[in-house]
Amino acid sequence: MAKRPIPREMPENMTPQQRRDNWWRYHWIYVLCGVLAVIILCGVAWERLTKAQNDCSVALVTRYAATPDEIASLRAALEKIAPDCNGDGEVHVAVNAIQIDYTSTAMDDAAIQVMTTNLDKLNADFYTRQSGIFLLDDPESFQTNHDALSYLDGSTPPEGSTDWENMTVPFANWSGAAEVEWTNCLPDTLFFARRMILTEADEAAFSGAQALWAVLFS
Repeated sequence: MAKRPIPREMPENMTPQQRRDNWWRYHWIYVLCGVLAVIILCGVAWERLTKAQNDCSVALVTRYAATPDEIASLRAALEKIAPDCNGDGEVHVAVNAIQIDYTSTAMDDAAIQVMTTNLDKLNADFYTRQSGIFLLDDPESFQTNHDALSYLDGSTPPEGSTDWENMTVPFANWSGAAEVEWTNCLPDTLFFARRMILTEADEAAFSGAQALWAVLFS
């Protein structure tokens, strides 16, 4: 049977200073934990309040890994035309770069691991309804594997449709294409496409992307 803890006996006739010292001796760890908890909560709140809120997101899915400069260049060009959908007075477009080569057959273990990781990243984008617009260098394989694109007017194609030509617009058709600087990716092979919208939740999540799409080729 476990022994009951023996209560600490407080010495009689302690001075106020001695009582304070005695209290700190047994409670300082709780005070420290409380202070650390407050600091962490304040940090989280500060990050949420100061972090830029994106108006929409574009997924750049290419067989060659996009460089940070390419991503920044694309983001800057899109932000010049994107509407301020959340009304915060600023325009922010997220570019979610994902490297996937759907046609590669000879891959070593490292390449397979990278491919698996990036497929997980794309699936996370799908699941969280992050990107309503895609910029693809292999739209045919993308649509065949994911069945995620809509027709250009936003209508839903039949399930399993691979009619990608009617779901995409060449990147070069965009008036801002010349402003984007590429090094690894091949702009002549890039196509814009829209994410399929099936539910009211999709409609709400991709409202910013729909607004951007409306001005991309206007």
